[in-house]
Amino acid sequence: MSDPTPPSLFSVVPAGVFGPLASANREHYWLLLHRLFDEFFGPDAPMPPSHGLPRREITAAIERYLVADDPWEDEDGQGPDTPSGTRAHVIYERFRSAGWLRQERIGAREMVSMPPAVSQLLSTLVEFAEHGPTFVSAKVRSIELQMQQVVEGAGAGDALDEAADQARRLLVSLSAMSLQVRDLMPELSRAETTAQFARQWFEQYVSRFFIGDYAGLHRADHPLARRSSILAMVQQVETGPRHEALLAWYREHLAGGDDARAALRLARSLRRLRELERIDEYLGRLDDDIRQANRRALAFLDYRLRAPDRLDILLRRACRGVSTAPAEALRLPVAPGALVDEARLRPPRTRPQPIPRSANAAQVPTPEQLARLSLLRRMKRARLVTAEDMARYVGRHLGEADSVDSSGMAVASIEDLRAYQTLLTLALRSRRIGGLRRDDPLGRLLRGFRVELLDSGDPVDNGLLRAPRFVVRRLAPASRNTA
Repeated sequence: MSDPTPPSLFSVVPAGVFGPLASANREHYWLLLHRLFDEFFGPDAPMPPSHGLPRREITAAIERYLVADDPWEDEDGQGPDTPSGTRAHVIYERFRSAGWLRQERIGAREMVSMPPAVSQLLSTLVEFAEHGPTFVSAKVRSIELQMQQVVEGAGAGDALDEAADQARRLLVSLSAMSLQVRDLMPELSRAETTAQFARQWFEQYVSRFFIGDYAGLHRADHPLARRSSILAMVQQVETGPRHEALLAWYREHLAGGDDARAALRLARSLRRLRELERIDEYLGRLDDDIRQANRRALAFLDYRLRAPDRLDILLRRACRGVSTAPAEALRLPVAPGALVDEARLRPPRTRPQPIPRSANAAQVPTPEQLARLSLLRRMKRARLVTAEDMARYVGRHLGEADSVDSSGMAVASIEDLRAYQTLLTLALRSRRIGGLRRDDPLGRLLRGFRVELLDSGDPVDNGLLRAPRFVVRRLAPASRNTA
């Protein structure tokens, strides 16, 4: 039984995060991201400041990478002949617009950081690209130790979740190995020589196999034989006294006090651990694929080794027969006449003439179209609320006071109405469970003040909008400095 609703990916990471990795220069974008992660944001890099790094350091690093290695293709008008400084800024803006980098203004400086969710995604991609052989014994031993801590009371729901996640990753890895084994043979069959095939076979299939401890999987002392012990501990957790304690942990830490959500989360972890019963199915299918791959490899080697020898023998036998045969035996069994004559040749194939193509004529926009486009841009700008627009609107009404009620806020233009609507939206979102989310895009507009929704009072009608009352409060100086 699978989870009822799959998790949403783009509620965690930006929607355009895969844009650079899907472009013509995806290999170079990936190399730049890997270098920036290693030098500035990764676990091996020095601890970055909490407010980020100066933008000039990031663009200088990108420019340094371009000077050292610059095999890029022409993209968006930025070819190799463009100055490296300009291209570094273009690449930086591409990363920032895609969501890989986050830029914030602190005073007069522009500081750059990598969002935590994007950093975790990049770390997972690097780990996937560097993935080597899987050692099943280490994963099973880790799952067993985690379950022992849970049963003995030394571990709580976090240890149970970690064991369940490891069991799920192990089964996904085993299920994918059969496809990898089947996909390996067509790749090896494209080898031009027998020596090249044999070298690739032993390097890719034997030395760097997908399971590092495959030879010992079926031994009696292998940790895989301990899966029955793991399943017994899962049954003990599900029916024993630890069940209530774990349910309380899930209810307190992950479900927000909801018993139903806590029970579903605990049941999901136990279900993932019970899936270890199916590990024999995956290993059996993997054994069949490996035996088939071995038979195909041996047959291919036998053909490649025997076919050239037999062909050489046949060619030498034919040459000896031609050199010793009488002249009458070498005559061709054909009728008299010209063998090669233009009447016997196939007429040439005529291709139809290509249809002449003409480019689309460029149309110059009329003055009315230009005016409409300018008006559309002004309309979009009037409806856009930036942090500076919000600061001017709130500062005009807040003045020297510490707070201002929504009933005292005037709306004299479209810009004022949009700022008022945004404040109302922030007030309504602040009343949700957990308050305003940290990744809410409107949260960046709160600079030096906060918005609270008032519980009592009639809705305010300013002639344009009838909405609940809210109050805008100025943050204390200490809070502003801290922020």
